[in-house]
This record gives sequence, C-alpha cells and structure tokens, in this order.
Amino acid sequence: MITSSNMITYNDRSVVVETFPMGIDYKKYESLSNMPTVAHQVRNLRERFQLQHIVLTIDRLDYSKGILQRLQAFELLLQMHPEYIEKIGMCMIVVPSRDNVQQYAALRDEIDKLVGNINARYRTMGWAPIHYFYRSFPLEILSALYNLADICLVSPMRDGMNLVSKEYVASRVHHDGVLILSEMAGASKELIDAIIVNPNNIGAIARAIDEAINMPVLEQRRRMLPMRQLVEKFNIHHWVKLFMDTLNEVKRNQQSMLAKRINTEMAQQLAAKYAAANKRVLFLDYDGTLVGFKVNIEQASPDEELYALLEELAADPRNSLVMISGRKFETMEQWFGRLPIDLIAEHGAWFKLKDKEWRQQPGLHDQWKKDIQPILETFTDRTPGSFIEEKSYSLVWHYRKVEEGLGELRANELMNTLRYYTSDKALQLLAGDKVIEVKNVEINKGKAANSWLQSRDYDFIMAMGDDLTDEDIFKALPEEAVTIKVGSYMSAARLYLRSHREVRHVLKMLAKAAAPAVTEK
Repeated sequence: MITSSNMITYNDRSVVVETFPMGIDYKKYESLSNMPTVAHQVRNLRERFQLQHIVLTIDRLDYSKGILQRLQAFELLLQMHPEYIEKIGMCMIVVPSRDNVQQYAALRDEIDKLVGNINARYRTMGWAPIHYFYRSFPLEILSALYNLADICLVSPMRDGMNLVSKEYVASRVHHDGVLILSEMAGASKELIDAIIVNPNNIGAIARAIDEAINMPVLEQRRRMLPMRQLVEKFNIHHWVKLFMDTLNEVKRNQQSMLAKRINTEMAQQLAAKYAAANKRVLFLDYDGTLVGFKVNIEQASPDEELYALLEELAADPRNSLVMISGRKFETMEQWFGRLPIDLIAEHGAWFKLKDKEWRQQPGLHDQWKKDIQPILETFTDRTPGSFIEEKSYSLVWHYRKVEEGLGELRANELMNTLRYYTSDKALQLLAGDKVIEVKNVEINKGKAANSWLQSRDYDFIMAMGDDLTDEDIFKALPEEAVTIKVGSYMSAARLYLRSHREVRHVLKMLAKAAAPAVTEK
C-alpha cells in the first residue's frame, strides 16, 4: 500500500480520501421559523413551560450521545446555582432507537431513573427542572422548539457531524440564542463560535450552561451571525454538489491516468516499432522493474538472466541503454560498471557514461541532513525492523521488515512530521514501496532523462519504472515516447505491466525482434 497526500494506492486500485462535512436544508428551517403555525406553537410552548431560560437537547437513544453525562451536568448546575431553580428548565427529547436491544433498553431505564431522581429532588409545586419526551416530533414542533430554546445543548461523546446543532442555528432568524457544542462532534470544527465543551467533563458543561444563561444579547448575535452564514453557505445542496464534483473529478483523473496493460498483440506491435527504429534509448528503473523487491535491499542484486538480457540489448549498436535508479552510485558501479550501458544513480544526483568516470550533478548540498537525520533516527528507534539508508544527497527510511500495520502507521506519522520540518527547505518527500525518501528537490529522474535526450535525435524512446519517482520520467518524455508503469495502471505512463517478470519478457521480445537486423550488420 502506498499513500500520497489524500490518495491510497493498494493492489492496482487508487482510492481518494476526502472530507465532506454534511449540510442541512438551510432555507427550509429558516422559512419554518417564519411560518404562522410555528409561531403559534412557540406561543403555546412558552405558556406551557413559563420559564425564563430553556435548554433544548435532541438525540436518538444511543450510548454515544452522552445523555447521562448531560443530565449529571444539569444536576450539578442546580447544585452550584440554586438561584436557577424555577427559572431554568431542560427540554429533553430522546428519539426511540433500537430499544428492543437489551443494552439500549437498559440505557433508556438509566435515563428514566436519572430524570426521575433529578425531578424528585428539585421540583417545586409549579416547576419541574426536566421535561423529558421519549418520542419523535413533527418537523413543525421541532422548529418551534428551536425557536423557543435560549440554549441548545449538543454534547455527544462521539459524533461524525451532528445536524441538530446546524438545524438550531438555521432556525435562529433573530440571530440570538446560544449553542453549546461537544468538541467530539464533527460540527465543532465548523461552528467554532459555539461554546465548545469536553463532553466527559460534567463540570465544564455546567459552567457552559451558566455562561450561556448570562451571555449578553450582543455577544449572542456576534457568535450566531457567522454560524448562520456558514450553515447557509455550506448547505445540503452545496454538500451534494461538492461531493459529486469531486467524484467526477476523481473519475476524470483516473481515466486520464489509466494506462493500458500490454497484451500479446500490443507487445508484438511494440517489438515491430522497436525493430524498425535506427536510434533507440531505453530508460530502465531497477528495483521493482527489472528485479522484485527483497526484505533485505542488498539481496536484490542482478541475476545471471538479467545480466544476459542487458548485455544482449546493449550489444545492439542502435541502442543506448540507460539504467536510472535510486540506488547509491557505488552499488550501481559494483553491479553494472562492467556493462556497456549508461548509469544514473540516486535519482539523478550521479551519472556515468559507459567507459567514463562517475560525475555528480553540480550545485547540490547535504547540510540539511543534520536536521532531518535525528527525526529518522527517532522513528527508527520506535519501529523495530526499520533502518536508515544514507545516500549522497538523500536519506531513505526503510520499513519493509517492520510488522505489517505498524510500518504503515509509523510511515504516516513520519510523513506528517517531515512535511512540517521540510516546508521551508528545498527538499522533496517521496513515499515509495515500504520506503520514505527525503532528497534535494533539484534531483529528479525526469530532469536527468531530459538532459540525456538533449542533442540526441532518437526515433525510439522507452521508459519503464514502478514508483513515484518514475512518474517524473513519464511526464518529462515527449508524447511519442513509450512509457510503461510496472505494478499499477494508475500512472502518467500510457502502458503498464504487472511485474518485473513481464518486463523481462517484453525486453526479450524486443531483443529477439531486432536480432536479425543486428546479425545482418
């Protein structure tokens, strides 16, 4: 699995992860507040409750809603502020949900008992602190309650969004009222002008209710107006449009990045085009392209079959064979220095023409390593099986040996940490197959390939690679180039193969197709 920004690539499938905070039908709730029938219901409810301050809570029956903690907080408020007795009341609506399940039935019993205890302890002849309704209500009644309530208390222990808070805000057409909102509800990330509370802290909830009771009207309006504007803008229609637009964009991107798998017929056409060319260049990545990945990176050395294949391709005088890899130049020299091929190491930091000496790209520096290496060492100490590979102008954190699950977790943590520390440096972060690499931004396989093509007139250009760094080559090469992604069809490349074995098979077909022409010469 490879993660990059908000995209996860797993088993040839790319999944985009995005947040879409759900909205409500703002105009519907706003218009309800202006309806005569709702205004009539508000008058009736006000006469019934005859209270100075009304706290409204609406939830379905669920452990995640924090209903018991809310009741405890309200009881604590009455203990701390006896002056609120007969002046405040909680209107609590619990909508039946799964009460045929034993645990939910037990929760309902607990709520019934706690409401009964609080009412029995504090009620007076003409006043009860809690008005509890275990039922659902028509929308007009709910709108009347939203308009009636001075305070809306929404304190779930955990909630994806919670639309009650948005419905209350949309209903406050006079821009008054106070919303108390749990920090554990998704809506708290949007409705930041609410009083935000920790739902586990009943003392904090009690203090928030006290603050809401005593909040001046001007302060209420200062908070409510921006929340109403936000709920109006990010309504249900905006949510649907944003979701569908993003979905369509993802599909368009998938289609634009969709490489075609090379079948037998396509391979034969490619071989014919290759055989007819007079001057060719082949850019070949190494790990994951010509050989499979190994748990120990030093064990991924070339085998005799690969050596024979590369020698056969390099023997054709019409070919320029360029091995372009992220490996250290010392390793590349050890493995391929004896072959008559050109070498590009460490993503372009080092290069070597056949029979020449190694040269490095000018203008690079590695002073940044002293800041980044301690971070990688910290994560290595926390992650058994991981290790750091140091190259001339890059650092690589490997986690192929790490237990599955832990490696991905640490890799995501490391990427987030490195983004913070590299934001003001000329560095690039690359998330590859079980590796995270930090390198100079000037080092780029695409730039290296482009420099190779300058002042050379090739009539056949091909590039093969398997990871994110190879995408730079695919994007940099001219449109007529043959670009092949290995292991995934989501790529800027036009074609793809499933494995290094298929790569070798295609390269053998190319060598065989050109063999008669070479023999004739």
